[in-house]
Amino acid sequence: MRLILLLAFAWMVAWPASAQEENTGPNANVVREWAGTLRMQAISDKRYRGVEEWRIFVHPDGSRTMMLSKDFVAFNALQIMTKRVAADFRPIDVYAAYWVRDGYRGSIRVALDGDQLRAVSEGPGEPRAETHTVPREIAVITHGESMNGWYLWQGEPRSGEPQDLYEFNLSPAAPDGQNVRGILRTGSFQYLGDDTVTVPAGTFEAERYKIMNIEMWITGEDRILVKQVIADEDKEYVLTKLEAVTPD
Repeated sequence: MRLILLLAFAWMVAWPASAQEENTGPNANVVREWAGTLRMQAISDKRYRGVEEWRIFVHPDGSRTMMLSKDFVAFNALQIMTKRVAADFRPIDVYAAYWVRDGYRGSIRVALDGDQLRAVSEGPGEPRAETHTVPREIAVITHGESMNGWYLWQGEPRSGEPQDLYEFNLSPAAPDGQNVRGILRTGSFQYLGDDTVTVPAGTFEAERYKIMNIEMWITGEDRILVKQVIADEDKEYVLTKLEAVTPD
């Protein structure tokens, strides 16, 4: 007990309550902030399939943080994610946790340092750690749909020519008894031109892209996903709410 009291006293001396004045203005770590909601629905009959709610913080150095929850009701799935990207949208780190039909699948944290990608996953199975050497042009794909707007920073995305896409694709669909996995793979995307798109949140001037069988409409300097369509799977995602958050 004496040792605990001494440690508590030492902590109080090191961190006096009056050491820092309380801030009464805007948070210096945030220069811009957005909040939005994405509806998941069938293309054919517009039936409701789930909802994704997200928030973006833009920091003074140009880096960005997105937090989101994806409640995919149609599949009894739930995803909770945080992703940070540099000013040029290259991933810095990602955390994702997944629940599937049979319960909690596990979590994975991915961090990039230069050409080294490190991933650590935990969950019902044994913890797993892996390291990969990767090119600079890489995306970490979480399957949080709003984060898809951040795929496309690399290369010359507006050239109109197909661009190579190198990705670390996270998946909760690991075999029974194993945790969430990340799989390195390559693909391509193509800029299809500028487009005006109307969704429940409003009408937006957007860039239109195609990645494999996915079409996406992205708007603004923070690359906000306005709409996403996967026609051969009868899925679409539409922005239903977009709010520029201002401090009280």
